[in-house]
Amino acid sequence: MYARIILAAGVAALVSVAPVAAQQRGTIEFGAFASKSSWDNSLDMNSNWGAGGRVGAFLAPRLSVEFEAGGGTASRPAGLADVNTGTLSGRLTLVPLRLGHRTSILLGLGGDHTDTRFFESYGYHGLLGLKFRLSDAIALRVDGIASHMSMGGNNKSLHFGISVYRNPGVKLTTVYRTADAVPAPTYSDSVSAEETARLRAIAANYNALRDSLGRPVYVNPGAASSAAALATMQEMILFTRNSTVLSPESQEILDAKLPIFKDNPEMRIVITGFASQPGDSGYNMALGLRRAEVTKAYLVARGVAPVRIEIATKGEGQLLVAGPLELSENDPANVANRRSQFRLLVADPYLVAPRNP
Repeated sequence: MYARIILAAGVAALVSVAPVAAQQRGTIEFGAFASKSSWDNSLDMNSNWGAGGRVGAFLAPRLSVEFEAGGGTASRPAGLADVNTGTLSGRLTLVPLRLGHRTSILLGLGGDHTDTRFFESYGYHGLLGLKFRLSDAIALRVDGIASHMSMGGNNKSLHFGISVYRNPGVKLTTVYRTADAVPAPTYSDSVSAEETARLRAIAANYNALRDSLGRPVYVNPGAASSAAALATMQEMILFTRNSTVLSPESQEILDAKLPIFKDNPEMRIVITGFASQPGDSGYNMALGLRRAEVTKAYLVARGVAPVRIEIATKGEGQLLVAGPLELSENDPANVANRRSQFRLLVADPYLVAPRNP
């Protein structure tokens, strides 16, 4: 009955399943379950076993909307013929409590449509469930459901099965941008001389960076690297929550790097932007990139050639301090993770200390 449609969708999901980092907004749940149903005495039906399937979509990490279909065959007393039963349900499901990193408590409320050979009725139900995560993509789930039908009768059922999760909209990859490289606009007929010159300048900057990275760096064997200069170049800067504004402390750290850029002309760096753990991973990737961009813009505005700096983002990846998602924005773990980080491509670890003015 109803269950065949959802079961077919669940089989297709199992074939193409891909792990996701967490149950985020947009994650889809496909589930299959066995059920034990207990019918109201007034319906003249005995308890029976059945099966069904479930499709759900997460509106938020702790809230989802679910559609469920199940069915079975129930025997009847007094020699009456067995009867096929089918139930179609829709509900909102909340995760009010998590026990550690793997176990979640579920609460649900929704409506039902129940159909047999001799009656059809609508009603409502409540759900209390338990979910145990086996991996980022698979979980075991047990639900207890109590329902009431409009025609009268209170029914109970127990569902136990497996759920699979997919979020095709999230791609946890690192995004890199070559300095000053932008997509070239297309023109149907011709390209102006000004546009041609601009594109050639971009290509020349890119080639200069590529060629400089391929050249060997010759270091005077007797010259000692400046540990202080290296530490200054690698010092990180921090941001407040959801912000790309450079604080006065961050500006002082960046200003200290300028003399080292001046006295080490072969040096090239990568600035990587990071975000703290709370929030959608796609948003955090974009936020990390904006933080890297504003850091580069500050250095370029003070005389550093753009070709000497590449930018990247890790979003909420590679946390300096890991912690649960429920941490407040001012928790030391989240504060430490909102940062721009500096890595030397050329001249590391041999840096010349800046000369005194």
